[in-house]
Amino acid sequence: MYKEGRGVEQNYAMVAEWFRKAAEHVPDLGGAGQGRNELGLLYVDGLGVPNDYVQACMWFTLANVKANCACVQDQMTPAQISKARRMVEEWKKLHPTPEIPYF
Repeated sequence: MYKEGRGVEQNYAMVAEWFRKAAEHVPDLGGAGQGRNELGLLYVDGLGVPNDYVQACMWFTLANVKANCACVQDQMTPAQISKARRMVEEWKKLHPTPEIPYF
């Protein structure tokens, strides 16, 4: 609603807050991947968050959206790409994915 300004005033800071909540949900039950991708897009455009390709790359990688990741990496230095990869590994350590039992 905040992204489109439907029923509320458009507010990208709130958009980023809600996408971050979805992005950080572990395990991914369907919305975390979308939240991660959308948060990455906000970082690419600097909407509600600072323009930051390293953060964008991290979130795209976590979302497993290879096309977006490749696109943003074209704008990054090798050092920035390495930093994004380290951030992905750090994030995964802090957010281990629990096994979901199957019935």
